Order: sequence, then structure tokens, then C-alpha cells
Amino acid sequence: MAAELSSGTALAVGAVAPKAAAPAHCQPTPFGVESPLDPEVRGAAALRRGERVFLALDRLLARALPEPWNPFLQTGAIAITSILVATVTGIVLLIWYRPSVHQAYASLATLSPLGGGLLRSLHRYSSDAAMFFVLVHALRIILERRFTGPRWLAWVTGIVGLGVLWFVGWTGYWLVWDLRGQLVAVGTAHVLDALPIFADPMGRSLLTDSSVNSLLFFVVFFIHMLVPLALALALWLHITRLARPRFLTGRPLTIWTFAVLVALSLAYPAQNAERARMTALAPRFTMDWWYLAPLALTDRLGGGALWSLTLFGSVGIGSVPWWTRRRRRPAAFVTTIRCNACGQCYQDCPYNAIAMVPRTDSRVHLYAEQAEVDAAKCVGCGICVASCSSIGTDLREFGLAAERARLEAQLKQAVASGEAVRVLFLCAESGAGTLRFDPVTGRCPTLPGWRVFAVPCAGWLHSLSIARLLERGAAGVAIASCGAGTCHYREGDRWLRERLAGSRALELEPEIARGDRVLLLDVAGLSQRSLVRALERFAAEGAAAARRQPSLGRRWLAGVASAGLAVLVAAVLGLVSDLGYAAPRILGSELVVSLKHPGEVSEHCHTLSDEEKAALPAHMRRDKVCDRRRADVRLRVEIDGQRMIDRSYAPAGIWGDGNSIAVERIPVSPGEHRIEVAIGQTHDSNEWSFEGEQTLSFSEDARRVVTFDRLAGFGWN
Repeated sequence: MAAELSSGTALAVGAVAPKAAAPAHCQPTPFGVESPLDPEVRGAAALRRGERVFLALDRLLARALPEPWNPFLQTGAIAITSILVATVTGIVLLIWYRPSVHQAYASLATLSPLGGGLLRSLHRYSSDAAMFFVLVHALRIILERRFTGPRWLAWVTGIVGLGVLWFVGWTGYWLVWDLRGQLVAVGTAHVLDALPIFADPMGRSLLTDSSVNSLLFFVVFFIHMLVPLALALALWLHITRLARPRFLTGRPLTIWTFAVLVALSLAYPAQNAERARMTALAPRFTMDWWYLAPLALTDRLGGGALWSLTLFGSVGIGSVPWWTRRRRRPAAFVTTIRCNACGQCYQDCPYNAIAMVPRTDSRVHLYAEQAEVDAAKCVGCGICVASCSSIGTDLREFGLAAERARLEAQLKQAVASGEAVRVLFLCAESGAGTLRFDPVTGRCPTLPGWRVFAVPCAGWLHSLSIARLLERGAAGVAIASCGAGTCHYREGDRWLRERLAGSRALELEPEIARGDRVLLLDVAGLSQRSLVRALERFAAEGAAAARRQPSLGRRWLAGVASAGLAVLVAAVLGLVSDLGYAAPRILGSELVVSLKHPGEVSEHCHTLSDEEKAALPAHMRRDKVCDRRRADVRLRVEIDGQRMIDRSYAPAGIWGDGNSIAVERIPVSPGEHRIEVAIGQTHDSNEWSFEGEQTLSFSEDARRVVTFDRLAGFGWN
């Protein structure tokens, strides 16, 4: 449970309390007190609890797998790699696939298992893997609260990219033209027909097998091929504010990902459902829920409800960075007079928020450039603070000099009283930052002899701050950071490790770095109990002893863990991609009657009076004005002599001069029924211009369809 600190101090995240009640000075400060490290989003405590699930998974996998082998630390990169596999296999599949409503099903059903069939399965499961890892990536971003402030662009483009990815998969299943593709097409028509887009409703062309438009099928194929370009644009915008983005997986995970997809494709090849049958009622089949889950809605909701759900849902999810935002962490700033143009802050910033620009102050004769912070991109992590030897870059509400002075004053007081004190710097965003402590003194009964201080990011910690604490009497300094691959600010942990190792400016002094008084702990790989034990070993035996964690990370075990994880991921992908589905059942059977026919045109003329002529402009004056009007088309349907439909349909078009269009659905009990249909096209309500009748046999698994248009007349299907 998150605890908040008073002004000028840092955030401490809630802890596992000791058996006895903690003294007052170890209780969290009241919620609502503004602090530079207060939660940036509403509900941060609940999100932290959800984040612990991922941290527990990271902790488990870290015992056997090195960070480059852990797929759950590279979900975004695996998703992009999977999309590339799907793109390549989709292009190669064009060798066999025929984009025709008459040939598409057969061209896929006859693929050889180890040729085109394997490519088709790879295409399917790589698409599923992309969706799976995108969803995991999004969930982790939410739980880690990394979507507010300047990161809104990554969130919004990520949501757009997710929508585009789903749409590509949705149209892909249409192109198979089996029962799944049939329901995808009908569901799409159901949504689009709610808008005044088409003069002839799309759903009318999907009533029978013979009425399916081959041109429409080719248009869907064309869209399926082009929409991935929009996905590429969304991905580019998604990472445009990141420095050194991890766009693709490294070699170990690339091999792992491809092996999972190939193994799943061989063990459980993708298959067609039954051939599309437009008159089928309540078909049952298995379907890919990663992409086809919306069928459960399109089969059950009206077009208006679907559009409302889509629009309100999209706005609600897309605006998460704003309606969940509680505060924004202040951006860093540069004191120009202190900037020596080294460019280290520019190199270290994970978000491209710092640029080197022409010098503007009196030191232009010494340095041609200066650092400049773009507040619109800065997330306030403070990584740039530790990059600057002259403290020219700093945070406004968590200034390095002020915090350093506060810590050193407390250390001086403790040393003067003869106390052996060690200092723990705790990343405010780390999942294991669960120690309650006094926000002013840093004391906590869980760690006697320690002073605990929270910082925005472990990467904020300046090497000189560590050296000064040790020089002023600290018995040791420990830093608890998020760990490799889990840093909330992407690279803070990495830069800190390199500075401590002496491989990155500003490096820690060699004699201190090689000593036994500085400890860096990977919090993601530790439980709270393990963290406390490691700190106790550090206090008793030094840093070398504290770093020795129980590890099962032998090479053979890493291989076993990778294989087990591959089986688990493959099982999830395969199971969700082939779960059963049943369309809503209709009691009995159904008769569908559809017409498209123009009504008779009549002309009504009116003789204008002299007064009416005078009211008109000179060039519009005439003796007579005639109004042409197209009659409504009337439909009458009788079943076994009982009248079921007797209705009129107005002409379509802006001017009311188009065809009258209707689609009527009538429940019918199974068995044989006498169907009589009459069409009236004149203004005389008693005149029926076209009549047809037949005895049709109805069954529970198929509807019967009667169509009528001006050219073909009646069609009995």
C-alpha cells in the first residue's frame, strides 16, 4: 500500500508490517500531502498490487533465465517480431491463395502440411502471438503506471496500433470464407449498415451464397494487404519519443519465438471451418478468440449499440492518461551557467527530452552549445541529474543539492551520536519498495541501523553523492533499483550499473567501486524478505556476501526453463485460438424476405396564379409547376394463409428517387409451409404488381430466403 510523504521528501511504498504495531514515526503520512514523488495516477495503490504479480513472475524466471532470455521483459519487441513473421508468411502465402469468393476456401483447404500449410499455420499463430504479447505489454504498462504525462503519445498510438492489429486479423479471417469468415462478413455488414454509407445495404448481399459480391471480397483482400502500413505508422509514432528503443528481440528470444511458432504450427496446424453457407442458422465451430471475440457482440447487439460501445470504449481507453492523472512530475531544468556542454545528459536521457542547442549565455566563448530540456517530453525521472558533473541539470522539486545536504546532515547527527549508519536508496517506483519508514529521518524498525530514502529513479543517484556519504561516516550505501528490463524509466538501472562499474561517466571512484561498502540490489529479483536478508548480510559481511543470492541459473536449467515457458505460451496461444463458439439460436427456423425495387413515378402538376408568379424571380416564372414522385413499394407476405408482413418502404436517396429496399425476418416453425409474396409498386394500395408463391421446407439448421429485384424477379433460396 502506497505511503505518501511530506513536502520535500520522497515516496515510500507500503510494507509488510511487523507483528507489533509500528511506532507513529513509521506510519505513512496522510494521503493528499503533495510531494515530488507522490503517485502520478489515481488508484496507484491498487495498480501496485497488480504489478506485484508480474514482479513475482520476474522473480521466478530470474532464478533460471538471464534477462535477454525472459520474454515477459520484452513483450513489445516479441510482438513486433511476431508481426514481421506474420507479414512475411502472409506475402509468401499469396503463391497458393486465390482472393476469390469461389476459390478462397479451396485454395487454403488443399495446402500441403509441410509446405503452404505450415506457412499458413505460422501466419495464424504469429498473428495470435502478436496480439497476446501486445495485450500483456499493455497490461504491464497500466500496472506500472507508465502512461501519463509525456508518455500519453505512446499510450494513444499503442491503442491505435492495437485496434489496427485486430482489424488486420479480423479481415484476414474474412478471406478464408469458411463459417468464421461468413460471420465476420455478416458482423461487419451489421455494423456498417447502421450508418448511411451504402445505397444498397451490405447485409443484403450476404443473404445467400449466390448474392455474395466477388468485388466486395477483393476489396477486403486489398484492405487486408494495405492496412499493415497504418500499423507501421502507429508503431513508429509509438516509439518516436524513446531513445534507443528495443524494436526487435535479440538473437536468443528471436530463436525462442520462432521455435514456439514452428512447434505449435506442426503440433496443431491451422484448419478451415466448414465452408461458408449463408443460409446456415446458429452454426457451431471453433474460432480464434484473439481476433474473433467481437463476434459474440455483433451476433447479439444492434448496430447502434455496437457503435456506441465502440466509440465510448475507444474514447474512454484512449483518454486514460488524462482522466486517471492525479499530478504531473515536474520536468528537469538546466542551469545554463553551470552547463559545460559535455552532452552526457543528452546521451543518457531515455526519452529524447534533452537537446544540445547553441549557447545563449556569456560563456559562449568557452562552449558552443548548452543542454536544453523539452518539458513536453520530460517525465521527471532525474536520470540526467546523475549525468552532470557540475549539477547543471536538476529537478525543481527534488533538487540534488538540497537532498544531498539533508541526508548528510542526518548522517552527521547519527555519526556524532556514535551510531553505525548505513544508507538505503530506494527507487520510488520499484515494486519491492515496501518498507515503511519515517519520511523525515529515514528510520524504520524493520532495518535497524539503516536510513532509508526514496528517490525518483535509481538512475537519479549521483556518484558523488555516494562518495560523500561514505566520506562522512556512512558504514555502507545500498541502492535498491527496479532491475534490468523492469526499470520504470527504461534505462536508469542500466546507467547506474555502468557508473558503479566505472564504464560510464560519471563513474564511481575505483577504490570505492572495488570496495565492499556499496551494494546495488536488483529489486525485481527479490521478495521483500530476501531484500531485508540481503541488507542484513551486507551490514554483517559486506557487499560481496550480500550479492550472493540463491541461484538455480545453470545452463541446463535455463534451457529447461525456456522450453517449459515455450510450452506454456504455445498452449495459451493454441487453446485460445481454437475455442468453441455458437451463434445465437433461433427457436425453430426463419424466413428472410428481401426486395430491391423502384416504385412507379407519378407526376402532379399545379397551375400557378398571377400572384404566385409575381412572387418568383423573373427567370423562374412559368405557367405550371410539376412535381415528380416515386411511389413507396409495398410488401405483403403470407405463410399458410396467415398474413405476416404488410408494409410500405419509402424510396432511398437524398431526393427520394432511388430503389425501395427491405429485409424482413420472420420466425417459422420447422416443416413445410406455403409462402406467398406480393409486391406493389404503384400509388394504388390495392394493386399488386408482382406475386409469387411456393411451398418451402424449413429446418432448424438453415433459413430460407426469398429475394426480389426488378431484373431477376423472385428468387427462392
